[in-house]
Amino acid sequence: MEKEEFTCVGHSVPKVDALDKVLGRAVYSEDMKFPNMLYGKVLRAGIPHAMIESIDTTVARAMEGVACVLTSNDIPGKNLFGIAFQDQWALAEKKVRYIGEPVALVAAESEEIARDAAKAVKVTYKELPVVTNPHEGLTEKAPRVHEKGNLILHSKTRKGNVEEGFRQAHVIVEDTYKTHVQDHAYLETESGVGKLDEHGNLVVWSANQCPFRDRRQMAVVLGLRENQIRVIRATTGGAFGGKDDVTVEIHIGLMVLATGRPVRLVLDREESFQSQTKRHAIEMWTRWGATREGKLCAMEGKVFGDTGAYAGLGPFVVKKCGIHLSGPYYIPNVKVDSYSVYTNNIMASAMRGFGVLQSAVAHEAQMDELAGRLHINPLQFRLMNALDNGLSTATGQEFKAGVGIKATLEKLKEVVTKDPSLQSYWKESL
Repeated sequence: MEKEEFTCVGHSVPKVDALDKVLGRAVYSEDMKFPNMLYGKVLRAGIPHAMIESIDTTVARAMEGVACVLTSNDIPGKNLFGIAFQDQWALAEKKVRYIGEPVALVAAESEEIARDAAKAVKVTYKELPVVTNPHEGLTEKAPRVHEKGNLILHSKTRKGNVEEGFRQAHVIVEDTYKTHVQDHAYLETESGVGKLDEHGNLVVWSANQCPFRDRRQMAVVLGLRENQIRVIRATTGGAFGGKDDVTVEIHIGLMVLATGRPVRLVLDREESFQSQTKRHAIEMWTRWGATREGKLCAMEGKVFGDTGAYAGLGPFVVKKCGIHLSGPYYIPNVKVDSYSVYTNNIMASAMRGFGVLQSAVAHEAQMDELAGRLHINPLQFRLMNALDNGLSTATGQEFKAGVGIKATLEKLKEVVTKDPSLQSYWKESL
């Protein structure tokens, strides 16, 4: 079919919201105002692991301009939410599990009053031992972040016979790679505004990525039917996976229902850093084998993902990291175990690449090391082992079409060989 028959595919399509954004006319949820609107603030734990002995809201409630102060006792529905596992409290019950844990909500006539009232809420804690990394979390005597234990998900990837594959190897390279926590750092922090419509239904505008999934989680906590809630995705100033999980929506809903008035909640940058999801810190041990001729024959690995205090999409990020530990290369024998683990660190969940970027740190370093040991140009070594139609991935999926890695590498080879500034690299790599 000729591209002229399509209206979008094969054509340059104008970005319909570009002009408004460039001219500053775009309306973000932080810009929205309604008559009689209140301003929300979240009191967060500030400590990573502790039992809550008492919460005193007396002073905060008595402050002029404060419309409501809410704790877990004021939640009308079930105080649990989460995308895959309902393991997260909207407001902390009994204990806190990370520094950004929400403990109380305040809605007031101004942002300043809300901030001062939140500070006036007095919480008494009994601190608990802290789990700081996955290895520590998996030990028998580790403190339990959740009562069920610290292991969220153990995923296995198996293909072929890895022991037999290593017996065929002329060169074996083994190493451990670690990646660090990364914040999405979008220009617009997490924000939203909500109100009751003329029918008494809750309407929330927020910077989000999944309005229907947010609505489903909100309904449980707010004690409402899903058709009593409408979540509208406002103009969003960056997300990259960080607004995949619920951010402000449930808290806004709680304050709107408690006061009957519109409420806006905007996290400042420090609060966003301390309380919102991150890219996983992942440790990857892996061992690769290749024949004398330069063909990959076996790979095994262990992946340990620090998912933090709650699951979110974390278990699937870590699982995907393990699945992609072999990279865009054909390896006939694969064995990988991936562990997603609760710790008392800030929650880790979706971020662009969804675990594959971490795996790339390991598999590309392994490819370079193997190429060096075999005295094969690293680009040529990749071409020799790249996935192609008819070859299978680490999970055994056989490709029939759409495999672009070889074409990409060939184009890279063309650029490298023609650019004089890269000639020294090309020769040194032979």
